Amino acid sequence: MAVSSKRAIFRSKALQHYAASRQKDVLPRLVSPPVFVFFWILLGLLLVAGITAWLAQVPTYIVASGVVLDRGITQGQQASDEAVAVIFLPASHSLHVQTGQSLLLHIGSTATPLSYRIDRVEPGVLSPSAARKRYGLDSATSQAITEPSMVLFVSLGPAFPTHQYAGSLVSAQIQVGSQRVLSLLPGLGQLIGG
Repeated sequence: MAVSSKRAIFRSKALQHYAASRQKDVLPRLVSPPVFVFFWILLGLLLVAGITAWLAQVPTYIVASGVVLDRGITQGQQASDEAVAVIFLPASHSLHVQTGQSLLLHIGSTATPLSYRIDRVEPGVLSPSAARKRYGLDSATSQAITEPSMVLFVSLGPAFPTHQYAGSLVSAQIQVGSQRVLSLLPGLGQLIGG
C-alpha cells in the first residue's frame, strides 16, 4: 500500500504570481490615448465657447412706428420734394435716443431695411390725439401712434419723393444698447444680470 501524500499540485510561487496578476487594474478601452486626447480637446473647445459667449455682445433694439409725411415742409425745414418720416417712439424709451443716432427703416412694404440717421428729436412727449392733430394723420395712418410718444424726424433723401411715398407706414428699429449672448438663454439672463 502506497501512502498518498498531501502535496499541492501547483508550486507556491506560481500561485502567488497568478493571484498578483488577477489583482491588476484593468483600464477600460475608452481611455485609450486617442480618446483621452479627444476629450481634452473637446473640453478646451467648450471652455473657449463659454468664454466667447460670456464676452460677446449683441445689440438691443427698440421698435417704433411712424409715417411718411404728406408735405415736404416741417418745422425748421425748407420746402423740398424729399420725403420726411416722422417716427413715434414710446415715451418709455425716449431717454435712449438722440439726434444723429442711426436706425433701420422699413418704408411701406420694402423688404430690406434701410439705414438712416435721426435728423431731429422733438422736445417733450405728445399724446396720440395731439400727434394726430399736429401732423395731420388720417385714420389709416393714425395706427402708427398708440401711446404717448416722443417724435423723431428722419429725412429719407431724394430716392423717396414725397408725392409717391406720402402716407406710407414706416417701421423703425433703433439700437439702444447691447447685452451678453448668455443673457438670451432662458433663466440664465436673470443670473448674470444681462
